[in-house]
Parts: sequence; C-alpha cells; structure tokens
Amino acid sequence: MNRKLRKGSRSLMRSTLLVVGEGADDKAFISHMKGLYCPRDSGLSVKVEAGDGGSAGNVITNAIRKYQSVGYDRRLFLLDADLPPDDSEYKRAAKAGYEIILWQPQCLEGALLDTLGEAVRPHESSQQLKARLHPRLNGAHTDASAYAALFPQQILDNTANASVSQTRDALLPPEKH
Repeated sequence: MNRKLRKGSRSLMRSTLLVVGEGADDKAFISHMKGLYCPRDSGLSVKVEAGDGGSAGNVITNAIRKYQSVGYDRRLFLLDADLPPDDSEYKRAAKAGYEIILWQPQCLEGALLDTLGEAVRPHESSQQLKARLHPRLNGAHTDASAYAALFPQQILDNTANASVSQTRDALLPPEKH
C-alpha cells in the first residue's frame, strides 16, 4: 500500500523549475525558501544550484551551457543588482528560457536586511551588508538551516521586498498561484 501511495504521489509532479543563484549563499537561502514553500509532492520539483560566483555574465554563460540539455519547464536566475547583467546577457538568458530576478537592494544580503525592515543605505557595499547579516544567522551563511530562525515563513510571507516576494512566488506549487 505504501508503495502505491508513493508511486501515485510521484505522478503529481507536473512542473519543474531550475533556480540558479550567484553563489553558495544564494543557494542556501533559496533552499531554505524551497523547504518552506515547495514541499515534496506539491506538484513542483525545484532544483537549486549555485553559479559559483563571478560576474552575472559568467553565471549566465556557465548555467546555460551546463543545463541546456536538461528539460525544465521554467528557469530562473537570481543575481545581485550591484553588478547586473548587461542587455546582451539579458537577451542571452531570455533566449535560453531563463527569467532573471535581481536581489535588491544591491545583493542577497541587502534584500534580506530589507525583508527584516532594516535600512540599506546606498553607500553600503555588498561586503558591508554581508558583515551586518551573517553574524545574525544561526550557522554558516552557506547552510540553508542557518536562515530558518531569522527568516521564518511568516516574515517571508509578509515581506515588502520585491525580489524576495518574486522568489517566494516562483517557488509556490502550481495550485497556489
């Protein structure tokens, strides 16, 4: 009986999503969100990958090359806004079937501080924002579980930060859209 239930639940898979962030921090936070919003058997299968940093163009080029032969229904890049892709990189991503969300203000850490209601000043660098956020996490900033205490579902559900909201909405199973 259990075997039949599992087989039946697998057939619920209706949609697949590839999410590529710039680096390990992005992968950890997105994985945290995936755990909250996209449980098993939800109808959406999500693969979260890190683009290993570098420029937005490098992340785009490497992901397109690496995943071009894998059939995903939807593809998404999450990139820092402080060094966004140029027009040709946007076009290349779109041609390969990727949407792009820019972490704002400036970067993932800026978006997360904004989600907590904290001001992110224009003069602050990404490194300064990391220095403000990382010590408050419950563990390494590259570990998905480190984000759980500071960013529970209620905080993420009520955020006014557009980039976090867009990411949350992308991770919602089809029936919740």
